[in-house]
Amino acid sequence: MTKKELDSKLDSIVNCEVFARALKFKALQHNYSHLNCILIQSQRENVTYVLPFKKWNALGISVLKGERGLAIIVPRFRKVEKKDGTKDDELVGFATGHVFDVSQTDAPPDFLIAHLNRDFPGYLSLVELSPVPVTERPLRKGLSGYFDPKELTITLSANLSEADRTLTLLHETGHYLVWKNKLEIPKELEEVIVESSAFIAASKFGLDATAPSAGYIAGYINSTEDLRKASKVIDKISNSLLKVYERSEEYAESNN
Repeated sequence: MTKKELDSKLDSIVNCEVFARALKFKALQHNYSHLNCILIQSQRENVTYVLPFKKWNALGISVLKGERGLAIIVPRFRKVEKKDGTKDDELVGFATGHVFDVSQTDAPPDFLIAHLNRDFPGYLSLVELSPVPVTERPLRKGLSGYFDPKELTITLSANLSEADRTLTLLHETGHYLVWKNKLEIPKELEEVIVESSAFIAASKFGLDATAPSAGYIAGYINSTEDLRKASKVIDKISNSLLKVYERSEEYAESNN
């Protein structure tokens, strides 16, 4: 897939609910970029879990005869020597790769249940794992919580249910991560990125979270370039959220 073809496909889904649906898909497969999640979903309906041909084979599962792979964008790197003598990876371009959904294989019906651990560690566990202190107190109506970059604290409304406090904590931790990484993002776009990242993390834990509405996203994602920028940061923030709040090394390894 060429860059021109990619841009054409992305142009067709800007301001479309595909963006929001891809967030839930990414929750199951956060190792894939949000852009690739969008591309995968745009090629096949009801996609749930994808892997390359060789990885399915490594699990003892075969891709069904006649099934066509779903195109994804794969970065290509080369080793370059730095001034200090060490070697580093340098991005040299992109190539087209292919993956197959579980529905395109002979995987047993219980494959997803057996391979995906979505146990929620619990609200109190998330509070303990928070990178900054979390306090709860009554807040004005309509305000669920906020991150204070001066005090480096997260405040949550004491009037929220535990489920809503959990989602708000994920959202405000997203703001903290944007601040920590010194990302220069317009305020409106930051809200979309943080809300999207929180939804991905919540969905990964199996929480019943409402996806950001297509209309809300469409208010800020108005071009292919906006889509690229938002998707890149969503990858960074959502992956960071999961690293912060996954319960243990064992939990993290079980979801790779």
